[in-house]
Amino acid sequence: MKISANSNIRQAIKILNKYGTQTILVINHNNKLVGTLSDGDIRKSIIKGFDLKSSINSIYNKKPIFIYENEINKKKIKKIFLKKKITLIPVIDKKKKIIKIFFLKDVLDLYNSNDETEKYTKRLGVVIMAGGEGIRMQPYTKIFPKPLLPMGDDTVIDLIISKFLSYQINNFYITTNYKHQVINDHFKKYKTQIKYNLIKENKKLGTAGSLSYLKDSKEDLFFVSNCDTVVSENYNDILNFHSKNKNDITIVSSKKSIKFPYGVCVLNDKKKFAGFKEKPSYDFLFNTGLYLINKKELKLLKKNKKLDMDDFILKLKKKKKKIGIYQIDYNNWQDLGSWESYNNFIKINK
Repeated sequence: MKISANSNIRQAIKILNKYGTQTILVINHNNKLVGTLSDGDIRKSIIKGFDLKSSINSIYNKKPIFIYENEINKKKIKKIFLKKKITLIPVIDKKKKIIKIFFLKDVLDLYNSNDETEKYTKRLGVVIMAGGEGIRMQPYTKIFPKPLLPMGDDTVIDLIISKFLSYQINNFYITTNYKHQVINDHFKKYKTQIKYNLIKENKKLGTAGSLSYLKDSKEDLFFVSNCDTVVSENYNDILNFHSKNKNDITIVSSKKSIKFPYGVCVLNDKKKFAGFKEKPSYDFLFNTGLYLINKKELKLLKKNKKLDMDDFILKLKKKKKKIGIYQIDYNNWQDLGSWESYNNFIKINK
């Protein structure tokens, strides 16, 4: 779990693979903690043109998060994990030597029990649709799949997972196609930290088709998320809304008012000019790419048959299924599927 600050990137990758972790600790010649190095740091360095023989000295984080041995406190540790979204916290002595390491899996049991979530967690799964090619994010996605876009020390998919973990939701299905092996290798680092299953599509199945693989699963309710959307919302409230309204599917939508900077022409029912409307504002509900779906509705899906989520929802509508719309504030949703939105998110969260 430790590496010398004088090591190179190749050596760092070997250690990350050996321990199956996201982050390793960087020490100096006196075995003192001087930083951390994540797989995200390595990915960013490769994008910048570093090669495997390059020293890690210029890429590792020189401001590591740690706690002193006399400051160990369960509430404090939990708060750090949730706020910083990291996977490990080293404990050091007065000489900054590492004496213990807390991992994310160690604190999953430290999360406060929540009655609202406990009503669902035993029968609830999370499906992250990670099979797309990420064409809008090329050329980066020719090397790495879109779910592994760097987000600080983590990746997009790690950030999505952390949102669910903060509500004690720890049962994941990851559907893959493009660069399946790369995603599979990434998830090896979690080991027992989370419960997950990777589902490899035999062919491209769209944004809903791979859900057909879950028709016989033990769960009876699923959060379904795109791999490039981050929703910062109270997931308990979404669950309660879905249950209270007896929805068959709930679409999480984001409300935004768009004001036009011009006067617009207004037509009457006969398409004749009726007047002007100065700088009007209109409200829109955007589909965030996050859904809550009862498993019984998956019986409409045919195995290995391509189907996009929009078409699946229209099928449900045709069957007169109850479709709910849960509205969130526009600022609580980040779409990371384009370079512009991705870079904006990075700037905001620096």
